[in-house]
Amino acid sequence: MRKVAVLPIFDRLVDDNPKESFEIEAKHYISIDELQESISNDLERLLNTKISSFWVDYSKTMMIPFSYGINSTAPSSAETVFEIQDLENRISRVIAEFEPRLTNVQVQVVSFGMDPGKAYLQIDADVAAGNKRVPLSFPIVMEAP
Repeated sequence: MRKVAVLPIFDRLVDDNPKESFEIEAKHYISIDELQESISNDLERLLNTKISSFWVDYSKTMMIPFSYGINSTAPSSAETVFEIQDLENRISRVIAEFEPRLTNVQVQVVSFGMDPGKAYLQIDADVAAGNKRVPLSFPIVMEAP
């Protein structure tokens, strides 16, 4: 499989096989499938990290490390069409700020499912792979605390 991207620094820090004390070949480049998995994991972390309501007001005007995440009541508080659109816009903004590998981000709340504390999202975006843009989709489950 063709390697198209540099392995992100946090992925380099994670030991894939902790039982092996010495790994023969250091992994520096990843395929498009591995890149999609890496981004999907980062999106799940980002959207399932909840920020306190104190930082929500600040995150409307500027993003700072304390605003990494989404409002703690996000999945359970969106009930009307306007609230769902607001949630989609907030998610798009957070992704744009904290996931620079993605461009042309489109967020759609697919459903809230049986559990009112979960939102099922479909995130479509372009990823730079070499000298071209590759469209990828990320199904993400966002949970309220």
